[in-house]
Amino acid sequence: MTLPVAILLGLAALAALLGAAACLRLARPLERLHAGGFVAVACTLPVVLAACLADGVTPRALKALAILLLVLFGNAVATHAAARAILLREGRRR
Repeated sequence: MTLPVAILLGLAALAALLGAAACLRLARPLERLHAGGFVAVACTLPVVLAACLADGVTPRALKALAILLLVLFGNAVATHAAARAILLREGRRR
């Protein structure tokens, strides 16, 4: 493992710990959704970049980039759906 790959993976681990601490610290479910969204983006991006640095431009690296795009868009949709469900449960939205 090269130094840039190790640094990127360390950043991903640090982002996961930060997101977990934020999830424990934040009080309301809607606030906790922000921490989950942060973790999804801040952990996936460095891991995919590390995979691309380690492998170079290979089909496996391109698949990792496709997974990154799916996580980015899927996270937005899932967070929106979860927030809407929380608001419906609390009775603040019809």
